[in-house]
Amino acid sequence: MANLRLMITLITVLMITKSSNGIKIDLPKSLNLTLSIDPSIISAASHDFGNITTVTPGGVICPSSTADISRLLQYAANGKSTFQVAARGQGHSLNGQASVSGGVIVNMTCITDVVVSKDKKYADVAAGTLWVDVLKKTAEKGVSPVSWTDYLHITVGGTLSNGGIGGQVFRNGPLVSNVLELDVITGTHLLNFDLHTTTKTVFVL
Repeated sequence: MANLRLMITLITVLMITKSSNGIKIDLPKSLNLTLSIDPSIISAASHDFGNITTVTPGGVICPSSTADISRLLQYAANGKSTFQVAARGQGHSLNGQASVSGGVIVNMTCITDVVVSKDKKYADVAAGTLWVDVLKKTAEKGVSPVSWTDYLHITVGGTLSNGGIGGQVFRNGPLVSNVLELDVITGTHLLNFDLHTTTKTVFVL
């Protein structure tokens, strides 16, 4: 397999909303979003991977695009009643970060995609994609990412939000160091950052 560098363009979400508890969430039809309040879906979204934290959301959406998430964030911050929104992949985040009490969970695993560039120098990857699928898709092209996680059944977005470590870190740095571009949804804009030229602080980790 060719030892080529694959830079990853990540579609992720920056959640900036006002908090409120105990509000019944009623999404208008104009948003064209389906809010699931099915008890089994709510239960699954209430627990983290280790079953240590339980936080019950008001509903879960399965977006089909970044535009869906943007519309949700705009309404969450500026609608009739504001509510919190959290992004959830496989639920491995610590201390209930992947859930929000009474708010809306965005099931990021609904947005998955891996597109390897024609020159095989980078891959365009959606945030909800599992690392195991990134490796499968890139291997089909005879290449692989520079770094990846030791445990592959977690999402790219969730991993990068924590920096990302794995067996190749000692040689190539953490996963986030091998990201070429980052698309961030704020609710008002879809921002694109070239991480090798951007100097403005966007995230505080």
